[in-house]
Amino acid sequence: MIYIKEYWSKSKAYRVLLILALIYAILRLATQIFLFSDAMRPEAVAEGVQVSADLQQSYIASAQHFQAREDLYNKGSLVHVEAHYLYSPAFAFFFSPILLLPLQILLPLMVVIHILAYALLYIWWNRIFARNNLSNAARQWAGLLPVTLVFSAFWDDLSYMNTYILIALFATFLIEAVLQENLVWASFWLGAVILPIKPHWAFALALPLLLGRYRFFLKLLLGAALAYLMVAGITILAGGFDYGIRQYQDYFAFLSRLTRDYPWWGPDKPFLGYNHSIMQIVLYYLGVTAANMRLATAIKLILLLPLGWTSLKFLRNPSNKAGNEIPETALALIFALYLGAFIWLDMVWELSLGVVIFAYLLATSEQRWIRVLLWTLFAPYALLDIWRLVSYLGFGERVLYQGAYVLTDPLIYIPWIMMILLFFYAILLSKLNRLSLKPV
Repeated sequence: MIYIKEYWSKSKAYRVLLILALIYAILRLATQIFLFSDAMRPEAVAEGVQVSADLQQSYIASAQHFQAREDLYNKGSLVHVEAHYLYSPAFAFFFSPILLLPLQILLPLMVVIHILAYALLYIWWNRIFARNNLSNAARQWAGLLPVTLVFSAFWDDLSYMNTYILIALFATFLIEAVLQENLVWASFWLGAVILPIKPHWAFALALPLLLGRYRFFLKLLLGAALAYLMVAGITILAGGFDYGIRQYQDYFAFLSRLTRDYPWWGPDKPFLGYNHSIMQIVLYYLGVTAANMRLATAIKLILLLPLGWTSLKFLRNPSNKAGNEIPETALALIFALYLGAFIWLDMVWELSLGVVIFAYLLATSEQRWIRVLLWTLFAPYALLDIWRLVSYLGFGERVLYQGAYVLTDPLIYIPWIMMILLFFYAILLSKLNRLSLKPV
């Protein structure tokens, strides 16, 4: 708040941009509520209109299936991947008290949850920067408040009623706990929350290992494993032993075949779409074949080699300091691990923590050309929701393809998210290579 007040008192441009961003956020929220309300009209429901495929076909359906002791995981085609349940059985069980509420209650509650989660995400990163004496990052984070208010990743998540902002918040809690070496909270967020929902968000686990904090790393590994087993055990007991065990078997089998059975878009499709993973990019341009899938895997491995090499340098020369003692290095490692996980991932729809990394890189990059490139790449993604909304208001349903793709959206034609990811990744690796050479 100190830096926000400072910007507000000293910069007229900041005041104007913040007021405009607030006005947009209010109007955008009102528009989204109207769209939700319109989809819930009895006439729309009778026609089969859905408020959100993710919410209704995946999350609510999973809670209903668990309650009825029905299979959670589809063993057939994944053509409509948004309609398939992707999380562990624990998510369906523990969130069922909320997900089984009537839609007229659930939908407003989910809107409130998303807004609160995003507000907490902003507050918590201000807290992390401030507590770790990263004043430049805290100042930059305050300066980017207008951008965060219009950030497309949040509005996408709210529109689709997905869990990206929620999981970004949980990962933020985990990052803070790991930086502070708070074993109880780190074990809880990692083992009881993140691993049962989106395991690839467990990247912060590697930080204490790379910093030479081996005792804390082993304790965290054990604590997270115990928390995960406890959550899984409660889920199995709640569902019945045979049913619970079978669902966990199906869950791991589902994850193992997800890449193989995913409905990849090839050159026959009109555009790339919103999945900007390395796998999807290669298959879209070169064709959906087993050979090209192997090529995409090889490209991912090549891209991850520098991160492996950098990690090896930290392992060979560990600082043996907690993350909060060397916060700039620790956060650079955490962000690089996050981006590395998304390079390996075969479904890259968003970069929810991208705005945090953007602030960190702006604050820690001394070269002007890097800051210019950061703005050039990130600003179109951050502000994309404005363009999509204007397009929809101007052209209506005509601008939509299959009800989900905005034809005026440049991101369905260009893998912009992966371009941002790789640029952030390259800057962080360069920074980490310099930091690894500094004497401890």
